[in-house]
Amino acid sequence: MAKRSRANRTEKATYQNIRNEHKYIDVVHHGDGHYYIIQYIKHELPERTVVNYMGTRCGHKQKFRIGKGTLLSILEDYKKVEEA
Repeated sequence: MAKRSRANRTEKATYQNIRNEHKYIDVVHHGDGHYYIIQYIKHELPERTVVNYMGTRCGHKQKFRIGKGTLLSILEDYKKVEEA
């Protein structure tokens, strides 16, 4: 995990899919034993950047709560992206 909050409890990292360069997931760990992921598709257009969140309800981002074992199997298809 990459970035930590001031309380040193929350970690956040972004991963890009190996097979689909437009698919990303944000992984957040609050130190409670679970990981929360948000999956989205990101397209860079000349005039703007378009982000479509997967699993949205009523236009809100959907967080998925998963365990570490499930996260590790998901991350086999992803590579870590360095945040600017």
